[in-house]
Amino acid sequence: MTTFSEVEAWRMLEASGAYLRGHFLLTTGRHSDQFFLLSRLSERPDWLWVWARALAERLEPFGVRTVVGPAVGGIIPAFAVASCWPGSRMLFAEKDTRGGMSFRRGFAISPGEAVVVVEDAVTTGKSVAAVIAAVEGAGGEVRAVGAWVDRSQDGPAFRPPLVALLKADVPHWSPDACPLCRQGVPLSRPKGPTEALR
Repeated sequence: MTTFSEVEAWRMLEASGAYLRGHFLLTTGRHSDQFFLLSRLSERPDWLWVWARALAERLEPFGVRTVVGPAVGGIIPAFAVASCWPGSRMLFAEKDTRGGMSFRRGFAISPGEAVVVVEDAVTTGKSVAAVIAAVEGAGGEVRAVGAWVDRSQDGPAFRPPLVALLKADVPHWSPDACPLCRQGVPLSRPKGPTEALR
C-alpha cells in the first residue's frame, strides 16, 4: 500500500505552485487568501503519480474500472488514476450548450456500467454533479467520486461518497466584506492574466 503523507503532499503543492497564498478572486466572485491551481501539479509527473496511486488505492474498494473526469481539470487526474488499474478505461465529459456535461468524441457509457468520477478539486461539486448526471443519463452507475482536494464547505452537491486525499478549509468573503481589500492587498485571478486586477 502506498504511504501518502499529508505533510509531503502540502510541500508538493506549495513547491509546484499548485497552492498559493495572497488575495484572489474566485470563480464564484468571492475573495480568498488561498487558491488551489492544481493543474500545476501536472508539471511534476513524478509527484503526480504519488497522488494518483494513493487515490487509486482509496477508490479500489468500490471495484470500478471505468474512470470519468470533467474537462478540463479532471482529465489528467482521471487518466492518472485509471493508469493505476490494469484493464481500466478513462473518458471525459465536456460542457454542453445546455449548461450541463455530455460525452462527445465517441465516448460512451454502457447501461449498468459502474463508474468513478475523478476531479482535481471539489468546491461546490456542481461540475461533478453534472458529470454524474451525464453518466446516469447514459444508464451508468457512479459509485464514488475521487479528488485530490476537498475544499467544500457545506458538503458537495452530489450523492455518491467523496474520497479525497486532502481536506482544505479555505476562507472566502464577499468583496464588500473582504479584509484583504480593506488592507489594500492587490487582487489577482490565478487562472487568468498574471497581472494583478487592481
